[in-house]
Amino acid sequence: MIRLSYDVQRYRRILSDTVQDGDTVLELGPHIGLSTDAYVEKAGKVVLVDKGRDCAGALGEYALEHDNVTFVAGDARGFNAVTLVLDHIRSCDVFAVDLGGGRFPDSVFKVWATWSGVFKPRDSIIRCRGLVEFLRRARADDDTIPCSFEDSGWLADYGRKTPHELRKQLEEFKHWVDLEKLK
Repeated sequence: MIRLSYDVQRYRRILSDTVQDGDTVLELGPHIGLSTDAYVEKAGKVVLVDKGRDCAGALGEYALEHDNVTFVAGDARGFNAVTLVLDHIRSCDVFAVDLGGGRFPDSVFKVWATWSGVFKPRDSIIRCRGLVEFLRRARADDDTIPCSFEDSGWLADYGRKTPHELRKQLEEFKHWVDLEKLK
């Protein structure tokens, strides 16, 4: 299931309700861990990714206080952060994205599409006003696209391939990852 919210309290509630006992959770944009607090006790493993210098210290401390939490300092928009996370997990049950809840959905969608294609979550929770507004305003007038899909938290039918620029980065960093082997 892919769930969207803009309201931060609702996002946290959805995240808490979605995480099941023992789940592996990948959270992008945890800030200082307030959303993480909602589910950390029942998660099996949590990987937090954030680039903010203002929250790096808090998230480092957070990881020290919780045996099941790993903090990765990195920018979710670059594939280098993906490769750092791959050192800790190869897949996740729940993928949470809160890149500030912004109005413009393009970066959030690109980040979600890239990361979910690599980690193939069962469930995705995204906080982004622009995506929620887009869905509320849109009507799908294309009956060639099915209404339900075998996968739930990512776009398997979308033809997940590594975008050209990211593949170049992977080759540059000599971290080529065979996405087919991660299945």
